[in-house]
Amino acid sequence: MKLTIKLLLSALLIIASVSQSQADVLLKEIQGQDTPFSTLKGKWVFINYWAGWCQTCLDEIPEFNRFYQQHRDDPIALYAVNFDGLPLLEQKNLIRRFNIHYPSLQKDPASELQLGDITGVPVTFIFNPKGQLVKTLYGGQSAETLNKVMTEHQDS
Repeated sequence: MKLTIKLLLSALLIIASVSQSQADVLLKEIQGQDTPFSTLKGKWVFINYWAGWCQTCLDEIPEFNRFYQQHRDDPIALYAVNFDGLPLLEQKNLIRRFNIHYPSLQKDPASELQLGDITGVPVTFIFNPKGQLVKTLYGGQSAETLNKVMTEHQDS
């Protein structure tokens, strides 16, 4: 009996620490705003990894801009992450050059959000309003494919 209770308590502590570590993730935007991941609960969160040398990434930027504009007043957060982890000034120059209109993150949150190894781009991670990763999209996306994921996972 005591062993069962100890195992149950241990499992609860592990679950709480995983949830707590994700809640402590701070998304630092290039534009200067810091957003704790925990404050995004209740919103769909899209994190898109891209690179300036990746033509598919560049091709999807207008679609992400369109999606961002369409959902400006909706509970949605969209972030760009430069796959190459370039210095801040270089990232700002690329953001301007490629007309990225949605927020970009200074630091890659992959390890803190437990996204695994990201070995190629483009890739987009989608979290539901509960803060759970519900979909990983590889390859170029459109506003339509992003909307479709929200529809497919609205009950999860």
